[in-house]
Amino acid sequence: MRLLPLRILSLAALVMLSACSPEPKAPESTTNAETHAVSGRVFSEGQHYSVLSHPVVEPELKQYLTEYFWLGCPHCQNFEPLLKGYLNANPQVTLVRKHPALGERWAIDASIFYGLQLNGHAHLVDELLDLYRQTRIEKNALPDLNIINNFLQQQNIDPAQFSELLKADAIINAMEQANREMLDNRISGVPTLIVKGKYLVKGEQPADIKTSEDYYQLLDYLLSKDPS
Repeated sequence: MRLLPLRILSLAALVMLSACSPEPKAPESTTNAETHAVSGRVFSEGQHYSVLSHPVVEPELKQYLTEYFWLGCPHCQNFEPLLKGYLNANPQVTLVRKHPALGERWAIDASIFYGLQLNGHAHLVDELLDLYRQTRIEKNALPDLNIINNFLQQQNIDPAQFSELLKADAIINAMEQANREMLDNRISGVPTLIVKGKYLVKGEQPADIKTSEDYYQLLDYLLSKDPS
C-alpha cells in the first residue's frame, strides 16, 4: 500500500487544533448557564456541556453520537471502553465517527479509516483501533505500513487494491469535512463527543460526574433534549 497526496485544508488554518490533546482543565461554571434536572441529576450548559455554534447534524439519524478521534491517540483508545459500554446498553443510539487529517500521519490513518468505512469494511474499525492500541503498548509506536498491510491481508483485503481505493474523492472529502467541522466549532483536540449534532460533552467533567453511570446519565439527558 502506498500513500496518496491529500487535498486538505492549509496547515496555517490548522494551527489552532491540537493533536491527541492532554486532558482539558475542569470547565468553569457560568452564572447564566441553563440548568436542568433529569433522574435526580442536575446538568448545566457551560459546565457539563456546551452548544455548538455550527451543528454537525445527521438528518437521517435521531439518536446519535458523533466522535472526532484519531486512531493513534492514546486518549481515544482509552475512551473506547466507556463509549462502547454506553452503546452496548443503548442499541438505539448510533455512533458516527469522524477522523480529521491534521498532518501527514493523521492523513495516513484517516485514509485507512475511511477506506474501510466507505468500502464495506466498517466492521473492521474496532479491530483496527485495537491494532493501534496494541502497537502503542508493545512498541511505543504507531503501526507502520508493514503492520497495516499484514492486518489487511489477515482480513482478506489485498493491500495493493486497497491502496487504489484510497484515491477516491469521497475519502479525501470526508477528511476535509472532519477538519472543517472541527475548525468551525473551535474543537481543539480529540477525543471529542457531540450529542445529536449539537451538544459538545466536556472532556473533563466537574466533581459531580465521577462514575461511568454519571456520564451515561448526562448522555441520556442530552439525547432526550430537543436540539431545536
